[in-house]
Amino acid sequence: MSTERVSLSIPGTPPSFNKVGLRSHWAVGRAEKLRWQGFIAIALMERQVPRRLKRVDVKATIRFKQRRRRDSGNFKVILDKACGDALVEGGWLADDTSDLYDFGRVELLAPCERPETILVLDYVR
Repeated sequence: MSTERVSLSIPGTPPSFNKVGLRSHWAVGRAEKLRWQGFIAIALMERQVPRRLKRVDVKATIRFKQRRRRDSGNFKVILDKACGDALVEGGWLADDTSDLYDFGRVELLAPCERPETILVLDYVR
């Protein structure tokens, strides 16, 4: 089994979990997760990622316009859940359990010209 790689570019950056998870009503966090799930599903379709994959490993790079102190874990929460759910609901992956799906490192870069979220998927058909 060989691993294939695809890179998804999504304009903008997800909100910090501090803003939509810890310090807000649960519905705010759910809405943001669903919004990002939609962005990821569209990007997967645009890149014509094949369905019914056996395994997916994901890494993310988030590019911010302004340099400031940020905790990568606060951004990983939303991206991890949104990506796993998009893969499952769209038929790319049977389940987002740890034996089939892993969302690894999130790298934060700033300053950058434009805000962007880049997901790199390594997958096995």
